Amino acid sequence: MAKFLDYSRRPASASTVATTWSHSTSVSIGHNVPNRHIPVIKGDVNFINTNNTTEFTDDDAVPSHYIKEVLDRIAQLSINSIDYEDALEFIYDLFYMHSPCNQDDSRIGRLLIEHDYCSIVHHCLIEYIKTGIFSNISARRSTQFILYTLWNFSGISIEFRLYLSNNQKLIQFLLTNLLDYLKNLNTEQYPIGIINNLIQSIISIVHNITLNKNHLNIEQTFHIINQLLLQQEPRKTNERFRITLLLCLMNLNSKQIYQNINIYQSSFKLLFHLLKKIVQQEILMISTGLSAWIIAYALNKMPIDIILMDDNRLYSFIILFKRGMREEKLQAIITLDRCLQKSIHAKEILEKDTTCWNLFQQYKIFLDNEEIN
Repeated sequence: MAKFLDYSRRPASASTVATTWSHSTSVSIGHNVPNRHIPVIKGDVNFINTNNTTEFTDDDAVPSHYIKEVLDRIAQLSINSIDYEDALEFIYDLFYMHSPCNQDDSRIGRLLIEHDYCSIVHHCLIEYIKTGIFSNISARRSTQFILYTLWNFSGISIEFRLYLSNNQKLIQFLLTNLLDYLKNLNTEQYPIGIINNLIQSIISIVHNITLNKNHLNIEQTFHIINQLLLQQEPRKTNERFRITLLLCLMNLNSKQIYQNINIYQSSFKLLFHLLKKIVQQEILMISTGLSAWIIAYALNKMPIDIILMDDNRLYSFIILFKRGMREEKLQAIITLDRCLQKSIHAKEILEKDTTCWNLFQQYKIFLDNEEIN
């Protein structure tokens, strides 16, 4: 087993994550990946800024047969063995090793599907809850590897996302059993930073599932997510969590959110602040792991009045339309077109920006001829 895991031993930036996990931190665990302008990530992933990132080439790609061997071993090994933990870490690391070039996400996602990764780890998580996730270091680390793998690959691979969505028993387990277990842990006895990261991973997994057609119990899921959001006190350390919760709710039931818009005002203010930050810095992925595309996609499910109530929100979409990659432009033009249909003031703002207006006329054909996912 060891020779397969050592073939592509985790890079320095990945190995330090295990150490970081032992500290109480509310920052989402992950790795820095250079700005991925092409293609746009249409999912919620677990990135964080670090200074040292290893660049990978085609020669560094881990062959499929090595990955298959490790997945086969995971299905056979005892969950209490060190090899089991190492195998889970190996699979987790694949995302960070391949995603900088975004070449192999789909290939790896398909391998996880072929070996029914979800069913394997579902059994594992059940056992860890019985014995206690924090009963030993291996159980805690293995839980993190599992949840972060589900988070990342449901964010980067639509195939894996749909496969995960179809595994309703696992989703129900995450949303009820595991989430309740984590919420009820004594934060004075266990590291609150790790607990918060695990809860974040569950919500991000659900958020990814809401990006496509899914088998979620909408009413139940909305209630669980909504309660979590309403319980949050606005503070700097939980901004990522609050934004993810809001995006989930918008994807699940945008009508209900808008009907009760007043109770979500502070969260929407935070969301638009993040969008402004992304587009002004001309980057499409920042340390939160949430792209401009994801935010625009969710906002396009809401009534357009939520954009028209503040010119700064409209300006953010104008900048996104001008600077974004193709997928962002297509989401932005949906928003801009809706604004024009509703507001003369919005049209005046758009026409004053001749660059944007001319580009808008060129792209408008996509509204009729292109299906935007």
